Amino acid sequence: MPFRFPLAALAAAALCAAPALAQETEDPALTALITEKDAAMFAAFNACDGETFGTYVEDDLEFYHDVGGLARGRAATVDAVNNNVCNNFTRQLVPGTLEVWPVPGYGAIETGVHTFTNVGETAPHGIGRFLHIWHQEGDIWRIARIVSYDHGPYGEDKAAVDAAE
Repeated sequence: MPFRFPLAALAAAALCAAPALAQETEDPALTALITEKDAAMFAAFNACDGETFGTYVEDDLEFYHDVGGLARGRAATVDAVNNNVCNNFTRQLVPGTLEVWPVPGYGAIETGVHTFTNVGETAPHGIGRFLHIWHQEGDIWRIARIVSYDHGPYGEDKAAVDAAE
């Protein structure tokens, strides 16, 4: 029994320290860069400009979606934007949810929460989470992997919980 208390105390201390350690890895310049790229990419997405949207993703993109399944390649994703998104809905980033983490020697991981609004409406109808893995080659940044998940109907209570996490 005497060994359980110190082990539990050590585990508790590690858990308490984890958020502080995570915060030290934030890179404000990288976050600003990825935030800008996210905004530009989804401005094209929302404007039905699949070609510009496509410049932000790798040729061999893998897009994992909890409702739609796996899509591979830039062409398939651009085609989906042009044929399924355009004039149907737009995407909005939930303020305060975007996080960016460096991946040394590769690029960055971006996570956040986004909502979807039907064209012609003012209130969102859906909400979901996303993870983008950005690949950097010189000055060029493109998304290599997209994971879009936890999709569901939008509600003020769900948006508030998601934004607080």
